[in-house]
Amino acid sequence: MFSKKGYMVIEKTGVDEEKLLNAVLEAGADDLRDDGEHWEVITDPPVFEAVKDAVKALSIEPVTAKVSMLPKNYIKLEGKDATRMLKLMEAVEDHDDVQNVWSNFDIDEKEIEASLA
Repeated sequence: MFSKKGYMVIEKTGVDEEKLLNAVLEAGADDLRDDGEHWEVITDPPVFEAVKDAVKALSIEPVTAKVSMLPKNYIKLEGKDATRMLKLMEAVEDHDDVQNVWSNFDIDEKEIEASLA
């Protein structure tokens, strides 16, 4: 359900896609994805630091850079199921003994905003 991967998020503004792609692939990254506003770099954990160094060598500071558990698939949630899941995630994340929380749900931004209102 999840796989351990290096994960970086890089803002698109001022970043040349071709230079970034060449640098991360040459350093050993698995993939460079476009999520609309950001670039997502996916790596195997052993090459994570090398890829991060390659990004920083381009004078780019990642918004996020960590080794994490990434979902292999996503489950779309809507309505009451989405609201319940958001409440559960908030409760789990707020628990003192919890260090990390990973999930594979996909909830539309409008649903998230509606549940917070």
